Amino acid sequence: MDGTSRMTAQALFVVPTKPANINPADTRPADTRPVGITAAARARPIGTAGRRRILHAFLIQTLGYTGDDARGEMENLERSVSDAIVERMDNHLRASSPVTPTSPPAPVRPVRPVGMKLTDATAGGEMAIVRVSDAAPTLLTYLAALGLAAGTRLTVRKRRSNSAVMTIQIRGQAEKIHLGSVASDALWVERTAAA
Repeated sequence: MDGTSRMTAQALFVVPTKPANINPADTRPADTRPVGITAAARARPIGTAGRRRILHAFLIQTLGYTGDDARGEMENLERSVSDAIVERMDNHLRASSPVTPTSPPAPVRPVRPVGMKLTDATAGGEMAIVRVSDAAPTLLTYLAALGLAAGTRLTVRKRRSNSAVMTIQIRGQAEKIHLGSVASDALWVERTAAA
């Protein structure tokens, strides 16, 4: 190693043992205000996730697409549709139905979570499904095949304390359905007025 290389290596790896000269009068406390969202940001759409939910709900609810077909079309539309059209779709969905097929009201504006998980519901009394999770497409398809969708009214008939299985019955149907916790966790319900 020549003298320059040795000096560069020392400069890179030597840590000073004394702090730099700091004048205490020049130091100020750090800004410790909490971080938050501005009113302007709250008023704006929440971005891609909100657009996707609105498009997905509009394709299913208004145009009659199935879940899988809607996802494919949504991918094609999400970057080409203007904010004005997405807002009109959102207004149409809100006017035509209080809930969308797979989620709470489309989130252009902040919304409070609705309902409770079916897993947490007690036996007895009628409930309405207010939301179905769209996190797992195969589960969504399975639940739809059972007739479990937003707006479906049901009653929890039996909860087994020693297992994660519950028995439910859809209003107007004689057949009872046994659901495991994965399926019941994907359904949000609210007690109906008749309960």
